[in-house]
Amino acid sequence: MIRPFKDQRSRRLLAAFLTSELGDGITAVVVPLGVYAVSDSVVALASTFLGRMLLGSLFAAVGGTIADFVDRRVLLLGSYVVRAVLVAALIPLSEANTVAFAVLGVLVGAAGSFDNPAAESALRTTYRHDLQSLAAARKTGKTVSQMVGPAIGGLLFGLGGLTLALGINVLTFVVALALLGFKRLAPGKGHKMSAPRKVSPQNAGLGCASRLGSYKGQLPPEVSMAFVSSAGASFLVAVATVLAVPYLADLPDAPAGAYGYALAAYSVGALLGLWLAGIGTWVNVRLKSILIFSAVAFGLITMVSVSIPRWEIFAAAWFLWGIAFGPEDVVSDSRVASVITDQWLARVYAAWSIVGKIGAAGAYVLVIAIGDLDIQFGFVTIGLLYAVILPVLIIVLPKETRERTPLPKT
Repeated sequence: MIRPFKDQRSRRLLAAFLTSELGDGITAVVVPLGVYAVSDSVVALASTFLGRMLLGSLFAAVGGTIADFVDRRVLLLGSYVVRAVLVAALIPLSEANTVAFAVLGVLVGAAGSFDNPAAESALRTTYRHDLQSLAAARKTGKTVSQMVGPAIGGLLFGLGGLTLALGINVLTFVVALALLGFKRLAPGKGHKMSAPRKVSPQNAGLGCASRLGSYKGQLPPEVSMAFVSSAGASFLVAVATVLAVPYLADLPDAPAGAYGYALAAYSVGALLGLWLAGIGTWVNVRLKSILIFSAVAFGLITMVSVSIPRWEIFAAAWFLWGIAFGPEDVVSDSRVASVITDQWLARVYAAWSIVGKIGAAGAYVLVIAIGDLDIQFGFVTIGLLYAVILPVLIIVLPKETRERTPLPKT
């Protein structure tokens, strides 16, 4: 799993990507805190989260499309420069213009979705010989960044306010720019690439209704299964994350930081799960089998988390939840990357990101709809439905082929 961090073909990009994500983690905490500090409005605070999700989906679509037609290194360098400037612009706006600070804060928070497809696709292109190790390394680094970034952001905000926190945020992008160096990353269209093998007509393309692609035909089984699983997992995680706040707050013996402890338990479990998935051998295991097993496990763990009203049980269940995500995450990533040619990787990863955001948006709508429904009953019901419905949806999808071949170039 650590081989991609040592290989000269991928280590610079991995380091730059993780450093920029560390900055994203700081932004994710500092901007909402700053918006609330300068506006004292819960509505403004909620609007930053909603705006970031919606704008992030748009940026992912645009960034994914562009990344498949230009040099991805140039795109990443330009995006990091722009994002550093935008973060720096937030510093004087925090006191001068509340509305402008909130709007620009949403833009900064969503901007990471623009260059994410370029970085993801460049990584898979430069390290195609061991996609499983790369997926495990990438997911592990991302999890660490998501754990450390917000913690650093909260600490910096408490120590020196917005100026210190945003200043360090700018520095992360400067470091990411330096790490990219002068080595050209794997490009999109218009550059010499290895010729793909022939594929059967029924697998020759993406039948997406969106403008992210122009393939005609069926969605490759690996991609369709990964998309459905991602939408479902994002939905479940979003519901559980929202409902966990009032559930833990109402438990009589739960400490004040119970929610944070549960999130930490999940993160530690995710790291363990990704490590186990990275060292495991999955070549003879069908992706559909892994996704079905994972869906059942996720649903049952969600139900178990509230089976006994104690915060320790809830945190332990989330630890197991994190472990269970490992194989699904790593194998899905490596299988999808193995069937998509370099010229389409960015658009596929952009679509994947958008599908996940749609799943999370559906969860937020559901939480609003159920209103004051009993939280424990909500956890049990959603967990049960998830364990039953999602496996059925995955079962009816086409099976993946044993001989995985990349899609043709256009």
